[in-house]
Amino acid sequence: MDLGSILDSGLTGGLFGLLGNVANKVIGIFTAKQEFAQKKEEWGHEERLLDMQMKAKAAETEQELAVTASSGSWSGLSESLKAETAIGASYPWVNAVRALVRPALTLGLGGFLCAAFFALAPGDASRSAISDSLVFAAVTAIVWWFGDRAPKQK
Repeated sequence: MDLGSILDSGLTGGLFGLLGNVANKVIGIFTAKQEFAQKKEEWGHEERLLDMQMKAKAAETEQELAVTASSGSWSGLSESLKAETAIGASYPWVNAVRALVRPALTLGLGGFLCAAFFALAPGDASRSAISDSLVFAAVTAIVWWFGDRAPKQK
């Protein structure tokens, strides 16, 4: 086991982790664009429905009743949107478990790295290969997982 191979594995693992993080961000941007396009389509459909409702009411009643109905419709939509945003992501214990996944995996991977390294005899030929592989995996995971913790842009 030499220092060069450990550094090589660490740098290669870091690059793969960084590539994974970048790919994750690109997929996230694509997903966000798709979700926005879908929401925009839904909003357009709702807008057309509201327009049709307002035209039908204007034909049946006086202009004053149409204004009252459309303002009531908009306040109902506003209250509906407020109620939808008030719903949390999930139960608090589910959010806590989700928040602990990355730290638990990181600690587990680090523990596995230490256990595997010290389980082999110092002169064992496979100790170098195993340590290189485990360093690669550890650095990849850490760069990918914690690279995703960058501050979110608003």
